[in-house]
Amino acid sequence: MARRHADHDIGLVRQHEAVILRTRDRLHFRDIAERLGCDIKNAHVAWKRGVEQLAKEAADAFQQYLGEQLAVINVAIDGLMPKVVKGDVRSNEALVKLLDHQAKLLGLYAPVRANVTVTDEMTARVIALADQIAELDGAP
Repeated sequence: MARRHADHDIGLVRQHEAVILRTRDRLHFRDIAERLGCDIKNAHVAWKRGVEQLAKEAADAFQQYLGEQLAVINVAIDGLMPKVVKGDVRSNEALVKLLDHQAKLLGLYAPVRANVTVTDEMTARVIALADQIAELDGAP
C-alpha cells in the first residue's frame, strides 16, 4: 500500500513537471518525455492529467471565493436592514447595489439561450429583401 502511495506522488510530480515544461518552457512532448524519462504518450497523458487537475483546483478556488463574497454581501445586507426598514434613503441605495452585486455573482443576469426556428417563408422574405437592397444599390 505504501508503494502505491509513493507511485501516486511520483505521478503527481510528473504531471506538475509536464505542465510546467509544456506551458512555461514551451517544450514539445518529445522533449518533455526525454526530461521525464518516459515515452511521448505518457508525457502527454501526464500533461493532460496535470492540466485537468489545475482546472479542478481553479474551479474549487472560484467556488470558495464566490461563497466568501456572497457571505460578505449577506453580512452587509443584514447590517443595513434596520436602517432600510426605518426608510433611510442611503441605506436603501446601498441595499439595491448589494442586491445587484449578489445577482451578478449568482449569474442571474446571464444571457438566456433561446431555440429559434427559421422557416422557409422567413428565408424567402430575407432573400427578397436582399434582392430589393441590391436593386437600390445598383440604381443610379
